[in-house]
Amino acid sequence: MLDDPFFSIDRGTRSNRRARGLDRLSCRRAARRLLHVVVSAGLTLACMSGVSAASAKEYVLGPQDKLRIKVYEWRASRDTIFAWGALNDEYTIGPNGSISLPLVGEIKAAGLTTSEIANSIGNGLMKSVGLVRVPRTAVEIVQFRPFYVVGKVTQSGEFAYRPGLTVLQALSIAGGLRTREDKDARFEREVIQGRGDVRLLRLSEANLLARRARLEAELSHASDIQFPPQLTPRTQDDVIAMLMKQEHLIFQARREGLDTQVKALQSLREFLQKELTSLEAQLVFLDKQIASIQKELTSVSALVAKGLAAAPREFALERTLAQAQSERLSAETSLLRGRQEISRTDISILELQDGRRNEVTIDLRQTQAELDALDSKTETARRLLYDSEISAPTLLARRAELDLAAPIYTIFRPSADGTTVQIQANETSVVEPGDTIKIEIPQAPDEMGALDSTSTEQRKAPGIELKAETVGDTVGIP
Repeated sequence: MLDDPFFSIDRGTRSNRRARGLDRLSCRRAARRLLHVVVSAGLTLACMSGVSAASAKEYVLGPQDKLRIKVYEWRASRDTIFAWGALNDEYTIGPNGSISLPLVGEIKAAGLTTSEIANSIGNGLMKSVGLVRVPRTAVEIVQFRPFYVVGKVTQSGEFAYRPGLTVLQALSIAGGLRTREDKDARFEREVIQGRGDVRLLRLSEANLLARRARLEAELSHASDIQFPPQLTPRTQDDVIAMLMKQEHLIFQARREGLDTQVKALQSLREFLQKELTSLEAQLVFLDKQIASIQKELTSVSALVAKGLAAAPREFALERTLAQAQSERLSAETSLLRGRQEISRTDISILELQDGRRNEVTIDLRQTQAELDALDSKTETARRLLYDSEISAPTLLARRAELDLAAPIYTIFRPSADGTTVQIQANETSVVEPGDTIKIEIPQAPDEMGALDSTSTEQRKAPGIELKAETVGDTVGIP
């Protein structure tokens, strides 16, 4: 039977099958051990990363810390790794210092490290569910609770914490110390604006002075404008020369316009006067004609009465006499109407001249009022410009000296008992999450304090000098 080939084949087949089954079993066991090692190593690395993410030291958790929790369990009966999906999520530690987990409930987290809270979660889950072994729990910090920077910084507020943060790094995150460049720029802008305001006011004053001179010349019926001494020495200035030229042109145009209107009315008056002369001559002629007709009519009427002349001739003379008298009446009416037109023309000339005089008087009064108001504005602008040009640099110099002083750093750190500890720090002091860093700089004196230190003579005397020289030279007008 042993030599039977069929038996040999069958026995060989069974032995091969048994060998292959043993190989598969050994491979499955090896893979299971390898998977168990890999999972254990992964969970261990996750726990180590959660601890090392905070800092080299053990980081103590607190409110507002955001955690990522992962819980896994190796189940040998099913040859698989079971993930507790209901627990694997991100959690934020509440104001009471605890986190609330499904199946586990509320767990105290404040004051613990990531490894300690991982053990607490594992033990709590084993007790609540009734597990035989503590499940593997990995806890890592996703986001640290913030720190705060207040005081003399560019941008104060709440910032994200990073491990190993120092006071100097926190200051850089807040934009650095608040500089005074903005105030310096403000003073420079005030000086530039003040000079521009004074220049515009002086130009407005020159314009009003030239206008007043022109109105006075119109009011006095002068042949030319007599400009004031504030303008005549500055004829080389293009702006002043242009102002004076424009006033000359306005003066000539207005005078020529008035003269043209008056001459037109005077021409109309002369024409009406000539017409009156003609009408008066016509009346004289008509009077002679009427007298001649009346004389002839008297003679004809006598002849008709004696029967020596025909009656129609008498009637014709009477009609001629009536027509001549009618013409004389029309001429006399035209004469009266012409005299009335002459009177109206004279009134129009007077109204035109009086209207121009009233208009010039009103403009002159308004111009003088604007000059008076402009003097007050100019004086105020000069004083403000003086404060910006003289007092501001002194104030900035004093502030610059105080800027050299070292800033003062103070850390306000909340403690476990709910109180706040005040710590005097320096640039290399370590910042912890939840700290409030207060940065102070020695206060500079305010602007009024710096100005008050200036003597009265020093403030008043340059103001007069500024009015006479500085502003005038700047604008080109005394």
